[in-house]
Amino acid sequence: MIKSRTKYEATTEEISRLFESKGMGKIVSIAPLGDGEFNAAFKVGCNDGKEYALKIAPPADATVLTYEKNMMDSEVFWYGQMRDNTDICCPEIYATDFSGEIIKSNCFIMEMMPGEPLWKFNFTPEESAKVQAEKIGMLAKIHAVKNDKYGYRQTGLYDSWYEALRAMAANLVKDCKNIGYETPDGEEFIRLIDKNEAVLLEAPCRMVNFDLWDSNILYNDGHLIWIDPERGFWGDPVADFITIGAGQKAPLSAKIEEIAIYNRTAKEKIELNRHTEIRYACAVAYLALIEEVEKYVRYEPDHPNYIRNTVDARDMYDMAFDVMR
Repeated sequence: MIKSRTKYEATTEEISRLFESKGMGKIVSIAPLGDGEFNAAFKVGCNDGKEYALKIAPPADATVLTYEKNMMDSEVFWYGQMRDNTDICCPEIYATDFSGEIIKSNCFIMEMMPGEPLWKFNFTPEESAKVQAEKIGMLAKIHAVKNDKYGYRQTGLYDSWYEALRAMAANLVKDCKNIGYETPDGEEFIRLIDKNEAVLLEAPCRMVNFDLWDSNILYNDGHLIWIDPERGFWGDPVADFITIGAGQKAPLSAKIEEIAIYNRTAKEKIELNRHTEIRYACAVAYLALIEEVEKYVRYEPDHPNYIRNTVDARDMYDMAFDVMR
């Protein structure tokens, strides 16, 4: 399990008491699960022969970003949205515990899904193309889920994507200052959000995952399974193209093939034009701001992920600002 400043260190006794309190039986095995850098996760085997996944939010005294507070409740919500509104394969939630009475942090128990993350597989070009198309198809499915308010459920919703994105960025800038750092790029991002207000006001309100990296998709016998939707929000669907194709450092115009695949199944098509380029660039700049600020709360300056975040954020800012200006 990756070490970071936010992971809850649960004891065997805590996990055992939790499972017994939820009627899940007695535990016979516990092992770290997954490669996430924020929550703690465990594979828990019980005396009924079944295995479950236990996910635990950071401890109450951990320094987290504003949008990350109460994010576990949001994750449970987004799993529900996928299960209720799409045919996407994702885990079933068996029990939640937000009381803090046993494990002193929010947690939930869910179905242990088969398979391994996509990044572990050495696909042939044909297999890789098929997986990519299925991932894009899953985005089209969640983007069919609509809402009339924008933003994160855990921080408050807004009447427009412009208002929501501006508030989301402002929270990160405030977070950065509260931990003793300045973010000139974050301040510039807010200025450019205001400059492009009219364009952002055009964005529809859809379910957005914003985290569809290969570590969050399991592959099992030709099937894809979506996990870890906690960073979702109601907003501009074009933001989900960050993780597709050429990646987060490339403009939307570099993803023509991926847009074409999406448009073949999506109910609402994405048209590549100046306005969608700007909207996409805003999403890239937002991710850059997240990566810039989160490195201060998760890692020491000499940690490889601190360095990774610094380099990635710079590249994303440069690309996005060129488009937004």
